[in-house]
Amino acid sequence: MDPNFATAIHASQSSSLAGKTVALVGVLVSCAYLANLGAGLFLEIPDILPGIGNLDEVFFTTVLLASLAKLGIPILPDVIRTSHRPRA
Repeated sequence: MDPNFATAIHASQSSSLAGKTVALVGVLVSCAYLANLGAGLFLEIPDILPGIGNLDEVFFTTVLLASLAKLGIPILPDVIRTSHRPRA
């Protein structure tokens, strides 16, 4: 057996674990932000600004959905996820 093969398999497993760990952290951070645990004291963008006030919520919602998809829990229906893919 090629020793590089074993190294490649171990590297792919650890990168998968690292990806899932980052996704889990993304879920936890985005849920904490969206739950407004700071009672509105720690806002990155004040919600009173018209047009851009909700961009932080959009960002953390996107992080939450992407992290859940990485963990194998897709929230969006398959029709939505596949309709925006570029055609080959």
